[in-house]
Order: sequence, then C-alpha cells, then structure tokens
Amino acid sequence: MGARTIRNILTLSIVMLLVMSKASAQNKDVDKGKAALAKALDQKDLSKRQQMINDARADFQKGGLKPQEVGVILGDAYLDKGDLVNAANSYSTASKEDKKEGFKKVADAYVETAFTGDAKAETKAINKAMDYYKKADALKEGARNIGDKYYAKGEDGYSKALDFYIIGGADVKLEEIAKEYFGKGGTGEDKAAEVYTRMKTPEGYQKAGDIYFNRKEYAKAVEAYEAGNNAEGIKKYADYLYSQNRNDEADNLYLKIAALYATGKDDAGLEKLAQQCQAKGSYGLAARIYDKAGNTNMSDKSNGYASLIELNLDSARIYFTNVSENDMLKAMTDNAKGLNAIKDVADNLDVLQRGAPSVNPIVDTVTGITSLSAKDEKDQDEYYKSIHDQVIKNVFDLSAAFGKITNPDLKKYLRFRFLRYKAVRNILDTQTMAIRKQKSEIKVKDVEL
Repeated sequence: MGARTIRNILTLSIVMLLVMSKASAQNKDVDKGKAALAKALDQKDLSKRQQMINDARADFQKGGLKPQEVGVILGDAYLDKGDLVNAANSYSTASKEDKKEGFKKVADAYVETAFTGDAKAETKAINKAMDYYKKADALKEGARNIGDKYYAKGEDGYSKALDFYIIGGADVKLEEIAKEYFGKGGTGEDKAAEVYTRMKTPEGYQKAGDIYFNRKEYAKAVEAYEAGNNAEGIKKYADYLYSQNRNDEADNLYLKIAALYATGKDDAGLEKLAQQCQAKGSYGLAARIYDKAGNTNMSDKSNGYASLIELNLDSARIYFTNVSENDMLKAMTDNAKGLNAIKDVADNLDVLQRGAPSVNPIVDTVTGITSLSAKDEKDQDEYYKSIHDQVIKNVFDLSAAFGKITNPDLKKYLRFRFLRYKAVRNILDTQTMAIRKQKSEIKVKDVEL
C-alpha cells in the first residue's frame, strides 16, 4: 500500500469522525429542544411558556432542523396536549405532504373529541374535522370515519351516519343500513328505498324502485327506475299501466325505454321493444320505435295497422300498399261494409266520450290526502245517466257489426280499437265482442267510457 493511499484513508477517517461528531452534537440539540418543548407546554405562565418555546426552536435550529421539520415536531407536541388550534397552525408550516398528514391527525382528533354528549360541541367539532380532512385531501376517508362513529350509536345515529357515508362513497355501509331498515318491514322498507336512492348508483336506483314497486308505490318506483336509466324497471311499470288500460301513460314510458336503447345503439333491443308494443296493440308507438332502429319497412307496416286500429281506413290502405301487405288489403276490401259500420260506431263513442265532464283530484290541505271531487263525480254520473241508452245502442251496434267481420286478423285489430272503452269491456265479451249483459242488467257505471 502506497504512502498516498494511506494518507487518503486517514483523511477520510478523520472526515467521517468529524461528521459523526457533528451529527451527535446536533442530535443532542434536537433532543434538548424536544425536552424543552415538553416542559414549555406544561408551563402555565404564558410569557414563560413562549420564551421556552423560542428556546426550543433555537435548539432545533442548532440541531440542523429545517423550519418545516420543526413545524411537524411542534404540531405533534401540541396535538399530544390536545391543543388542536396550535397543532394545526404548526402543521401549516410543514412541507406539503407533512402538512396533509398533520391536518389529518388534527381532523381525527376533532372526531374523537366530538362525541362528548354536548350536541353543539359535537356539531362544531365535526365541522372542524371535515374542514381539516378536506385540507388533508382525505375528505372521503374522513367522512367514512365520522359515519362509523354515528353508526356505532345504533339506529338513532343512522340518519347522520348516512349523510357522511354518502360523502365518503361508502356504498357497502349504505347497503348494510338499507338491509337493516328493510328487515324491519313496514315503514322500514320505505327508509331502505330512500337509502338506496341516496346512493345515486344504477344498482341503488333499481333496488329502490323494486321496493316501491312491490309496495305498489308506483309513482316513486318509476321515478327511481328513470333516475337509474333502468329500462327493465320502467318497462315493468309500463306493463302494469297497460294492464290497467292506461295506454297513453304506458306508451310514453315505452318511448323513454326506446330512447335509452337508442342512446346505447341497441337496435336489437329497439326491435324487440317494438314487437312488444305490437302485441299490446300500440302499433303507432311500434312504428316510432322501428324508426329509431332504422327499420323503415316495419315502421310503415306498423303505421298501416295503427291507421287500421284508428279506423283511418284510406291511410291504412296506402301504408299496406307500400309494404305489399296484400292479405290485409284483401280483408279490408272483403269486409268494407262491416268496417264502415264499425267506424260509425267508433265516431259516435268518441263524441260521447269527449262530452263527459272530467273528474279532478282534490288535496285536503290539512291531511294531505288526495280524493276525487264529489261534485265532479256527481256531474259525471248525471252525464252518463243522460246518455245511458245512446251508449248501450252503440255498443250493441258494435257487437252486431263485429259479428259480420269474416277475417280473424281484422277482428284482432278492431278489438284493440274498442277495448279502450270501459263500456265495451263491461257490456261485451272481450274476445268475441258478443253481448254478455242485456239492457236491463246495465247500470250507469257500466256505460262509462
């Protein structure tokens, strides 16, 4: 080993010893500062306390700590003493990441101090906690933490727990509460649906809609289904409306479903929906849906049957000619006399229906209960008494004319047209259109259209 090498090794060793000696001295200064800080925070005399804190700062500086590092030490010390205001102020001087970590510790401490039994103090501490969680970029985590505290209180705390779980995106906890509510039955089911709705997810809206639908709270059900763009749920309610002969409302819902399929470019879904509309006799709606699917031939064909159902016979012939629906064209020609007689009945029934007074709902300002206007119901009852015989004559004429139609397919479409009238459903057989109630058996309620 050469002399130069030996000298280099000796020099390096001396430097290392000096560095280690300096580091040891700095560590002693830092430890001295921490001890001084601990004593300072126990000091009741504020002026002495501040002087001791300043001395501790000087020790930290001698120990080679940066101001940002000192901020963390001071923040931790204040936090340990429960002085959250000064802890937050000290952490605010730390580096970006240390500041966030410090603010989160302050927020956690506020949460721990919140639940002391004092409602005002609780609210104030929770608000402080949320403020510092936000500054720490930990808002969701913090909200879940607070939600857990309220959840631990039992059902009395669920309402506030929900508020924070929603902020925290804690869907698992939200569903847990919803299931607990649902298990209680009765109004608990409504509470469960409200929780699912507040999740604002497609799954949550579907579960809420299903709960409301099964409870026969249909307006709330469809509102939830629509909010979640749930085509199957909307369709379920629409089919219920069809079963109640509320076809116009049901058609509007089918259009909403079609819009969802169109947005998703689901032409197969649109065509299936159009076929379902046809099965219900809603051919005009089917035509509009086929249009959305780009199937102009089926749209024209459906428009032909829609025109036939509405007894717009000339229009129906034009559509059927365009799509070469020759069998139906022949059936219309062969049954032209019967169709014209049936059209006259339809026109008469439409006029009578339009003349009926409307019955409006009234909401009791005290109870909030909705009921039908007694006066409107009486006016409507008097109206149908006055046209009792006219309705019966037209319904009987319909039965006679229907019996002369020879084509079974033509009869099917005509049934779609006339089963919309309650009087027809009350007086005639809904399949054969044969008379099932004689005039002497028919009450005023039976002739309502």
